[in-house]
Amino acid sequence: MTGFTLLPQALRLLRRELRNGLRSFGVFLGCLFLGVFAISAIGNFAAAVRAGILQDAGALLGGDLEIRQAHRPLTEPQLGFLATRGELSLTIEMRTMAGFSRQHKLVELKAVDRSYPLYGAIELDPPLPLPVALAPKDQLYGAVVEPTLLERFSLQVGDTLTLGRADYRITAVLQREPDRTLRAFTLGPRVIISQDGLRAGGLIRPGSLINHAVRLRLPQPARAADLKEELRERYPEAGWRVRTWKEAAPRVRFFLDRMETNLSLLGLCSLLVGGLGVSGAVRGYFGKKIEHIAVMKCLGAEKRLLFTTYFLQILLLGGISAGAGLLLGAGLPWLLQLLFARSLPFPLEPGFYPQIWWAALFFGLLTAALFSLRALGTACAAPPALLFRGYGPNHVQRPGRGIRLMIFIHAVLLLLLAVFNSPDRRLALWFIVGAALCLALFRLLSRFVVGMSLRLPRPARPALRLALANIQRPGAPAGSIIFSLGIGLTALVMIVQIQSNLNDMVSHSLPEKAPSFFFYDIQAEQLEGFARLVHNDPGAGDFSSSPTLRGRITAIAGVPAAKAQIDQEVRWALRGDRFLSYAARPPAHMDLAAGQWWPEDYQGPPLISLTEDLAAGFGIGIGDSLGINILGRTITAEIANLRRADWSTLELNFAVIFAPGVLEKAPHSHIAAIHLPRQNEAEFARQVTRLFPNVAVLSVREALGNVSHTLQRLGWTFKAIAAIVLSTGLLVLAGAVSADQHRRVRDAVIFKVCGATRADVLTAFAAEFALLGLTSAAVSLICGSLAAMAVISGPLNMPFSLHPVLLIIALLAGMLLVMSCGLFGTWKALRQKPAAYLRRE
Repeated sequence: MTGFTLLPQALRLLRRELRNGLRSFGVFLGCLFLGVFAISAIGNFAAAVRAGILQDAGALLGGDLEIRQAHRPLTEPQLGFLATRGELSLTIEMRTMAGFSRQHKLVELKAVDRSYPLYGAIELDPPLPLPVALAPKDQLYGAVVEPTLLERFSLQVGDTLTLGRADYRITAVLQREPDRTLRAFTLGPRVIISQDGLRAGGLIRPGSLINHAVRLRLPQPARAADLKEELRERYPEAGWRVRTWKEAAPRVRFFLDRMETNLSLLGLCSLLVGGLGVSGAVRGYFGKKIEHIAVMKCLGAEKRLLFTTYFLQILLLGGISAGAGLLLGAGLPWLLQLLFARSLPFPLEPGFYPQIWWAALFFGLLTAALFSLRALGTACAAPPALLFRGYGPNHVQRPGRGIRLMIFIHAVLLLLLAVFNSPDRRLALWFIVGAALCLALFRLLSRFVVGMSLRLPRPARPALRLALANIQRPGAPAGSIIFSLGIGLTALVMIVQIQSNLNDMVSHSLPEKAPSFFFYDIQAEQLEGFARLVHNDPGAGDFSSSPTLRGRITAIAGVPAAKAQIDQEVRWALRGDRFLSYAARPPAHMDLAAGQWWPEDYQGPPLISLTEDLAAGFGIGIGDSLGINILGRTITAEIANLRRADWSTLELNFAVIFAPGVLEKAPHSHIAAIHLPRQNEAEFARQVTRLFPNVAVLSVREALGNVSHTLQRLGWTFKAIAAIVLSTGLLVLAGAVSADQHRRVRDAVIFKVCGATRADVLTAFAAEFALLGLTSAAVSLICGSLAAMAVISGPLNMPFSLHPVLLIIALLAGMLLVMSCGLFGTWKALRQKPAAYLRRE
């Protein structure tokens, strides 16, 4: 048969095979569908968010170019130069306290000019123009606030709030702020006022922690990068941070890349687990077709014709299942846009993303082919003589070299697709190595469990004895059940344990160690009165304060920060301005790792104390230098010592501390931390706000509550993907039980003929599945907990604790799932009449 006649003949045979329906391929289709759906949904959602960010980049940034600077505004000459390049909008952002009667709340305040916003639209309820909403009326400036502020304090439009020394009337509710779309975590609700209103409140003082931003709308937005370079050359020591519209929301993109990588790898895990179901379904299908294949060979069908026919059948069904999964996943962004457009914390632009579609389709097809080739090659290699000898259904044949080569090629292609389709290829490669080890581990564990059951003493109860015999016999699905369900439960246990430990750290461990409050923007002349207020409180515990201002690291050991090679874990130190301090004496509870602290009366060249983690991440040590831009002046300071810092305690600490003689004369404020009994917190915060209206009060308890809420929302996302992995494992379990159906029918008939009742048969089957479920759950608990401990103790560097309640729930859930699927799948065996079966009716 030539190549020209092979394909038409194979297609003709394929059409005839499909006439029998897809009943044998239910698990095959379901496993591929779930895995491809997970990958497609994650990829399309991430692509839609990226497209939304890119399309709305100007609104996210607030302009085509943004210049941001801490503490001080741009000078008049600088503003004049920028005004010649495009339209300007100036904003001021800070954190301060808002008062309502006797209650006070930390808010994120923004003061805007009449040009705001340059891009996008601000949405208010009632729908007023922003300048009208902020304009003074009856000697009160207007303010617009987020709904959460009104809900928490039972306020409504028309009520007044206090900021600093002035009162403001709430004129509208802020529904959408175009340049503040990502609100995963904030320290307080947004309040917007005019810049004239800000001056009326007297909140701006020398050294206050204020961020000034200038946004430009350019005649040619594409020239934003050129203007950025021109500003760098014209004002090399300005100390500001310049971003173009193409660099809008970098943290959103970074977070999205990492989340997409992690979720995509979990989706790939679901697809790999589904591959086991594919393998089992194809193996069961060809087990029923072996006699049919032998007959066709006797009639003259060549091996390559049979292989081509059934391989095309597998690709066709795999394409149908993968296509359904990718289409449903592609529709997820449209559904989210339709139902949750206003509540999503980022812009979403659903669309057609062929690259994502092709990747998902190839994932499905490669998985279908990879896990089907062995069974297909074995079936097609069966000699016709088997039919006449009666060994067809029980024949075991090894696939040839060609099949093994095809399996290897498909495995390599799947690996390359997984690596190159991931935003973080290094993480994807490590995941593949870990997945391969996990698959091998569970395969060995499943064999170990079956082997150990052979060595157990024979139980006295007949039901347990039959259950052990069912687990041990050749062809039993025990290994597949432990393997498939174990992988899904392991992923779920790992995610739940990680989230629970993070929640414990935030909700229970930290509040015992962390201060009750942080106080920002304490002026030098207020510090003595503030300390007196603390000492007058009988319940006040530890109190510490430090001078603080903000600066940006611009050079590391003489190398510009943008070109320095640093670890990913410490890149946060280069994103914008950092809090700095200076001190003559070493901080309380300081743990010096290397070097010596300077003398109290030190007056020499600039020295700094750096935390050990930053020094290791930067690749520097004692004697090296850091260049830090503070208020437009770059100070190059030598590292005098390294400190160990435990950031998890939330105690007052700084990554960089200067020696005396450098920052004392720069305008700055002070930050303080205090420990208080819980019952004293509210009253102390009210006194601080009443006596020092410019001081911002941050409740650590409330901030940790916001963090916990954010962790829970992220946790549900990962749990949903883990649930898909578990669902795929259940499909594999169902396929294994279904493939074992004929043996159970035969066993049930033999038991009944020997005098067993339906209850006896049910008890034996239930005991078998209970033992398998208990084993699967136990193995999953161990592996999942070890994986969670590795993550918590390793990259997160936190103490790990087990959660017994969660472990018991997972244990019972595993047993219940296996028993439910197993007994449901064997219900036919329980109803089988012995006489009809023995007569082969």
